[in-house]
Amino acid sequence: MENKLLEELLKKIPENQYIGLGNPNSKILFIGKEAGAEIETEMFHGSAKSWKEKEFNYSEKYVPEETKIRNLNHTWQRYQKLYDCILSNLEIEFEKKDKYEISFVENIFTTELSNLHAPNTTDAKKQEKFTEELKSRKDIFFKSNFIKQFPIVVIFASDNKYIETYQGEVCELFNVKFDKLHNENAKDKIWIHSETENDKNPRLVIHTRQLTNSISVDLIPNICELIVEFIKEHSIK
Repeated sequence: MENKLLEELLKKIPENQYIGLGNPNSKILFIGKEAGAEIETEMFHGSAKSWKEKEFNYSEKYVPEETKIRNLNHTWQRYQKLYDCILSNLEIEFEKKDKYEISFVENIFTTELSNLHAPNTTDAKKQEKFTEELKSRKDIFFKSNFIKQFPIVVIFASDNKYIETYQGEVCELFNVKFDKLHNENAKDKIWIHSETENDKNPRLVIHTRQLTNSISVDLIPNICELIVEFIKEHSIK
């Protein structure tokens, strides 16, 4: 799938740098903490090398065979639940041939804050170059024109070791201003940032917790509502 800004980025970064999965021409970007894999393993899928070789179509829907993904509590299944909610609220009809089908990759791009994969956050933060690699990635990858093209960004990482909340790093990194906390009394916080003064390039950045483990029942519906409102208000196609 061609994307000029992605092609430009691929010329500048190492082949082992993680780019992401999904549709690079989409309007929505999901950002997690790190890819879930054993530290010793080499990550090919989603890497700059894989995008250069263009052997795989990462925006094609599929039915996962892995047991861990065939679990509705898995991060990708919760991404899917959010995507289904967005489509429903926009009154876009869709069908599934399997209840575990992953189709959000058709219209959403996903990436990770950290380039260092790990099976869990605890192990990720113990890696020797965790802080150094994270800083470098923010400067090179997250400030790239490729990332700037997405009008809707959702950051699923409320750990300050990865990115500071609301009035801190998010504003500087994504060139937005902090608007408000969605619901101060909510168990799972949602910090809302935006750039709407530029009519040609409005932007919504939502910052919240990971979608793993135990999340409140209203977290996904609330994120969905914010995204749909922004899409409708700014006629984003």
